[in-house]
Amino acid sequence: MAKRALHIQSPDEAEIVFYEAFTRGDVAVMSALWSEGDVVCVHPGSGVISGHNAVVRSWRHILENSRGGDIQYTVMKKMQTDDLAVHVVTEEVMVNAVTVAVVIATNTYQRFAQNWLMVEHHASIVQQRREGETLQ
Repeated sequence: MAKRALHIQSPDEAEIVFYEAFTRGDVAVMSALWSEGDVVCVHPGSGVISGHNAVVRSWRHILENSRGGDIQYTVMKKMQTDDLAVHVVTEEVMVNAVTVAVVIATNTYQRFAQNWLMVEHHASIVQQRREGETLQ
């Protein structure tokens, strides 16, 4: 299967594509979003996963074995240069409109020619929170 080409014009657009692929369980888009270069991914509770093939394999496993649900993300902080962007986000995993898990993540995007691709995703362990409490 040939890798799908994406044309992403900004880090914000890359983030939208990432979370849509995550929510829909779209392995093809998730694969295309990640740079072919030296990428790194850390899932909650996992070790470091390096390299495009290993990262995509890890996402395939997650996406094909998830129970469904929705992921709502909130950007807490953004930092950007001409060719690199880092976003710190909270991810709320929701099932039937109820938050079942909250994770803090750092997403890093790099510009390649005129295309922004993901080069790093580092997610914390699941955060504990009481009803009505917000994460800061």
